[in-house]
Amino acid sequence: MTSYQNASDLPASSLKPDIAIIGGGIVGLWTAYYAALSGQNILLIDKDELGHGASYGLLGALMPHQPINWNDKKQFQLDGLTTLPDQIANLQARSEVDCGYFRCGRIMPIGNEAKRKQSTTWAQGAKEHWVSPFDWTVHDKNPADGWLNDIGPHGYNSDDLSARINPRALVKALTVMMGTFSNVTILTHSRVHAVENTGAITLNDDTKIQPAKTIITAGFESFDLLQPLTEKKLGWGVKGQAALLKPAQEINVASPILYDGGTYVIAHENGNVAIGSTSEREFTDAAHTDEKLDTVIAKAKAICPMLENAQVIERWAGIRPRAAGRDPLIGMLPDAPDIIVATGGFKITLAIAHIMARCALSAAAGQIDAIPESFQVKAHLEH
Repeated sequence: MTSYQNASDLPASSLKPDIAIIGGGIVGLWTAYYAALSGQNILLIDKDELGHGASYGLLGALMPHQPINWNDKKQFQLDGLTTLPDQIANLQARSEVDCGYFRCGRIMPIGNEAKRKQSTTWAQGAKEHWVSPFDWTVHDKNPADGWLNDIGPHGYNSDDLSARINPRALVKALTVMMGTFSNVTILTHSRVHAVENTGAITLNDDTKIQPAKTIITAGFESFDLLQPLTEKKLGWGVKGQAALLKPAQEINVASPILYDGGTYVIAHENGNVAIGSTSEREFTDAAHTDEKLDTVIAKAKAICPMLENAQVIERWAGIRPRAAGRDPLIGMLPDAPDIIVATGGFKITLAIAHIMARCALSAAAGQIDAIPESFQVKAHLEH
C-alpha cells in the first residue's frame, strides 16, 4: 500500500486504476480488501482517515431481524451473520488484530400480552428460516438475572444468533491489511466533487481520475454523489448517538446483548459496555451528542443493574446511511454500468458489509445474480 493525503502527489498510474472506491468506511474497506486479494489495482479515496465515519462507532451489534415475513433482506442479513465469523477469523489471522467478535446472543424483555403472542410466532419462524443450530426462545423468567433487571412483565425473548464485534478493531484490522498490498493506493483527506456517468471522478482540487470501474461506498454521502446521475434522491443520513461506559465492578464479557425499545446494552471484550442508540432523521448538529443520548444512558442503566454507578468514558455521534427503499442499495447504475454503489445498510451494515462488498465486486465484473432484486439500483429508482 502507498498512502497519500494530497491528490497532486498521486503517481500517474493511480489516476487510472482498475477500481476506484469512494469511501473508506466498513463497506469500502471490505471491498478494497477483497479486490486487492484478486490482484487488481485499487485506489481507495476517503474524505477523512479510513473508517472514521459511521464505521467508527461504539456499539458493534450484530443482531438478526425477527424471523417472520421472510424476504430477501432478511435472508441477506442471515447470510451475513452466518458467514461473518469465518471472514473475521481469516482477517484476524492475517492482520494479527483481535476484532472482538463473539456470538453472545441477545435478550429482549416482553412488555405486553400482544408481544408475548407474537413471540411464539417469532420462535416458530426461527425454526423455519434460520439455519441450525440457531434458535429463538421464549422465557417465562429472567434468563440473565444480575445482568438484566426484571423488566419483562410478560417474559423474555432470547436468540443465540446475535453477536457483537468491536467496530474500531475491525476497521483497524482491515486498515492493517491495506498496508500489506502493493496494489492498493490510499488517498485520504480528499473529497470527491462529482462522478460522471463514465465513472470518471473529479476531486475538489480538480484532480481527474479515470478508473475502469468506480464503486461508491461513501455511506450517506453516496446519495448526493448519485443524485446528478439518477435524478433521484435515493436515501439520506440518520444520526445515531451512543456511549461507552466503564462499570464500577467487573462484568462477564460474555453477557448477552440487551435490547429494549431501541436501547442496546453490549458488553465488550475489554470490560466496557457500549450503549445506544438514537435514530434521528431530523438534526442540526451531526457531530455532537446532546440530551437525547442522556435519555438513552438513563434507560440503559434502568435495564442493566451493572451500570448503576458506571462512568461514561466516551460519547459518540455519527450519521448512518438509510436508503429510501429501506433495503440496502447495491449494484451498477442502469445507465452507467461502470459505476457501482454499495450503501444503505443502516443499522445492519456491520453484519452485511462483507457480502455487500462481494456483491459490488461481482457487479463490477458484470455479474448481478448474487444481488437480491430489491437491492438493485433499478428497484430503488422505481420505488
